[in-house]
Formats: sequence, structure tokens, C-alpha cells
Amino acid sequence: MVDLKKKNSHIWKIILGGSGGQGIVTLGRVLAYAGVSRKLNVSFLPTYGAEMRGGYVYSMISISSKELVSPVISSADYGVFMNETSMQMLLQYLKGNAWVLWNSSLVSPGKHLNNKNIGIPASEIAEKLGSVKVANMIMLGGLLKLLESTGFPVREKDIEFGIRETFKEDKGNLNIRAILEGKRIVAEVIQNGGLEI
Repeated sequence: MVDLKKKNSHIWKIILGGSGGQGIVTLGRVLAYAGVSRKLNVSFLPTYGAEMRGGYVYSMISISSKELVSPVISSADYGVFMNETSMQMLLQYLKGNAWVLWNSSLVSPGKHLNNKNIGIPASEIAEKLGSVKVANMIMLGGLLKLLESTGFPVREKDIEFGIRETFKEDKGNLNIRAILEGKRIVAEVIQNGGLEI
């Protein structure tokens, strides 16, 4: 395990939201396993609505070199939203200066967003890649791009570990392609929009 007494340690708090079938829990698992691969402390709390498919789903993930006290997050640094309902429901759990990534294929941006938000047409891009099911991995790639500048210690090999642990069948190549596409889009938006991370 990571040394819990290490100074300058950081806690990354992330909320993921969507509806059943959009891969919110899968996205969370890949990220959580990647943190475990890096020997970080990880808390992963998925929550489901009463319905299986189509009901709300959200996950709270905390990753740190420090000891984590609670899996519940009340002020997240990052929000990733696959649909409009989850975004409206969960924005209250984000810090005022939190980064927000939203699936612009399914979400219309509201006036309540700050200037640290990026829409990614994840569903459309996923279809072009060959499967709408990898829209969540496109969003994960965007999130990883934002995390890069914060000293987030998870590396590509850790993400690959997370994919292997999460998926029983071999979907590694398509998922990796989707993650790289998400990273590329966010890097482009930041560069062109003058956003600072």
C-alpha cells in the first residue's frame, strides 16, 4: 500500500452519473481497479435506482495515497455525466470550481455550469468506433486527460489492468481506442478554448 503518512498527498473525488445500461458502474470499476493497480487507496460506491435498465445510476469514487474515511462524497472535484437527468440530480455534489464532463450527444448544457465544463459527443463517437457501449470509455479518456495535470499517478498500464479486471471477454483494444479518443477531444477543447487545467 501507499505510505499513508506521505506529505503532499491528494484525494481525487469523482462522481459519475447516468442511467442503467450506459456503463457508469463499468467506468467506475475500470478507474477503481486502475487505482488499485497503482497501490492507491480506493473507495468505489455505486448506487442504483429501483429499475435495472433505464433507471438512474451513479458512482462515487475517491482515489488517494491517504487513508479514505468515507465512501460518500459531498463535494467532488470532477463530475462525469452520461445523461441530462443524472447531471441535474448530481451537480449539487460538485465543488463550485469542479470540472464537469458531459455527453453532449444526450445532454444540453444549462446556464448553471461554470467555465470548467466540456461536452463530449461520446455516443456519436462510440457509434463511429463500432459500438455505442464504449461511450463510457470515451468519457473516461476525457476524465483521465483532465486528471493528468493534477499529479494523478494512474498510468496507461494501470488502465489496461482495470479493463482486464472489469471485462471477462477481450474488449481491450476497442476500449483503449475509445479512451484515447476521449483524451484527444478534451486536449483539443482545452487547447482551442484556452481552458486551464
